[in-house]
Amino acid sequence: MEVEHVMPLTQRQKIILRITTEQYIRSGVPVSSRSVAAQADFKVSASTVRNEFATLEELGYLTHPHISAGRVPTDLGYRKIADSLVAAQTGKDVAQPPVQLDELAIEVDTAMQQTSEAMARATNLLALVVAPRTSGARLRHVELLLLQSSVLLVVFIVSTGRVTKEMIEYPAPVDLGTVEWARAYLNELIGDSLISERTIRRALTNPELSHKEAAFLGTLERAFSRLLDEESSAELYVGGASTLLDASRFCDLDELHRLMCLLEERYLILRVLRSALDRDRVYLSIGEENVVETLRSFSLVAAGYGLPQRTLGTVSLVGPTRMDYESAIATVRGTAHLLSEFLEDRYE
Repeated sequence: MEVEHVMPLTQRQKIILRITTEQYIRSGVPVSSRSVAAQADFKVSASTVRNEFATLEELGYLTHPHISAGRVPTDLGYRKIADSLVAAQTGKDVAQPPVQLDELAIEVDTAMQQTSEAMARATNLLALVVAPRTSGARLRHVELLLLQSSVLLVVFIVSTGRVTKEMIEYPAPVDLGTVEWARAYLNELIGDSLISERTIRRALTNPELSHKEAAFLGTLERAFSRLLDEESSAELYVGGASTLLDASRFCDLDELHRLMCLLEERYLILRVLRSALDRDRVYLSIGEENVVETLRSFSLVAAGYGLPQRTLGTVSLVGPTRMDYESAIATVRGTAHLLSEFLEDRYE
């Protein structure tokens, strides 16, 4: 979203805000008026910069740690700069992604992990990739494996390359013949079909089934339900967690610890990343803008990937509000485009 104020910034104020933000992102040290005046590409005195600092501070774009210190951007200041970077990149060719299409594994799960790790290496930020949704994909094969006499492993192989597994325990031994029949029946009836509740319901509640056959298929309903469940089937791939960021960019290492704990609450992260992402559009949430309290010391830069008509998943970078927004925005745009290409032949 573009930040708007009743009093728009002058061109000089925009340049001073940009220089101040860029210098602070690089150094982490409050920026002085003298330093900004020396870098400006137009003639301006340090005293004039100080006057503009005061105006920008009144508008909420800058602040200072103490009276004698230089200025640092606020969340609003970062937002203003980030919005201008998004606008500058929109409509232009995407940047080279951190990994190339021919370097990705055929299996989707492996490719997603490769992608998250490559994004993290390229930016030194925490990278999160939400795997593509199963709806719209085809169910290539159903495998039923009797691991023990009363323990069945249900395996779904999806056209995207994903493999979903569900273990079912029975109170009594399961008839092997029934398991083999069910495997053949399911693959014949719904193998290579689009994954949908209607398709699966038709297979599990076929009126031509015997009582014994229908009863056994009923025990598989939970496994099929999980396959259909967008949230439970969504995998979150994390890159950069082991060497998470340069600690010097964090004011509070406790915040960093809380972020790592948040990753264990997968559903919260998925809720944030599913939030309003449209394919080819960059989503930014900076500091206090974040709905999840634990993220309010961080910034999130994300983009959706998928088919022309719908988003299948998201790629995102999380880091301190003092992050390199230009690099982060370019990286998520390039990576989202890459994954869209990777998946274009796997969905209908």
